[in-house]
Amino acid sequence: MAIFCPKRLAIAKPTNELFKEARLSQGLDFDVLSRRTRVPKKYLMAMEEGAFQQLPEAKGYKLAYIREYAEALNLNPPLAAYQFAQEISADNEQTALPKKFIKISHLHSIASLTRNLAVALFVVSFLGYLAWQIRGILQPPRLSLYSPNEGYVTSDLHATVQGQTEKEVKLLINGKELMPNEGGGFETVVDLLNGVNTITISAIKKHGKTATVTRHVVVKNKAKNREKMTLKNDSHELDNQQEIW
Repeated sequence: MAIFCPKRLAIAKPTNELFKEARLSQGLDFDVLSRRTRVPKKYLMAMEEGAFQQLPEAKGYKLAYIREYAEALNLNPPLAAYQFAQEISADNEQTALPKKFIKISHLHSIASLTRNLAVALFVVSFLGYLAWQIRGILQPPRLSLYSPNEGYVTSDLHATVQGQTEKEVKLLINGKELMPNEGGGFETVVDLLNGVNTITISAIKKHGKTATVTRHVVVKNKAKNREKMTLKNDSHELDNQQEIW
C-alpha cells in the first residue's frame, strides 16, 4: 500500500522578484498596472520590493492583491498566492505573538521596576526612621547652660541658673527636680554659701541616658566675713574674761 505524503515544491525565486521580472519584461509601469488592477500604486511597489508588511494587515487582502497583480502580469494567480503564503505565513504567525509578548513584557518590566523602587524606598525610609529612633535612645539629652559661668565670682548669696535642654526629660539641679518648659528651657535660683559653691545640673532621659553640667561659683560676702570676725572677737574676749575669773 503506497503512502502519499504532500511535498512542498521548491521555490525558485521569491514572489517579489517574479513580479518585478514579469513587469520589466513586459515594459509595464506602476501607473498602468494600478489602473488595471485597481490596486493602489504604493501596494504594487511594496509587493515588488518585498515590503509585504506595508500591505493591509488582513491576510485575505494581501492574498487578493497578490492574485490581482499576478493576473495583470500574466502569471498564475493561484500559484503566486500559494508561493506568497508559503513565504510569509510562518513569519507572520510567529512574529505576531512575540510582538505582543514583547509589549506585555515591557509593561510588566516597568510595573516590576516601579514596584521594586517603591519597596526599596519604603525599606530605606523605615531603616532611616529606625536609626533615628535608636540614635535618640543611645545619645544623652542636649543640655546647655547659659548662666552662671564657670568660676563666677559674686557677693550675693544666691545665683540664677538658666539653660536649655530637651523637653520631657527629668532635670535635677543639685539633686532637686525642676520641670523644663514646653520648649525645654529652664530657670531657677539657688542659694549659695560664702566661699566656693558647686552647682550640678543633670538632664535624664526616660531610657536612662544622662547629660551633666557642673559650674563652680565663688561667693565673697564682706558682710558675712565681718559677722564671722565679730563672732570670733566676741569669743576671744569671752575666753579672756573667763581666764581672769
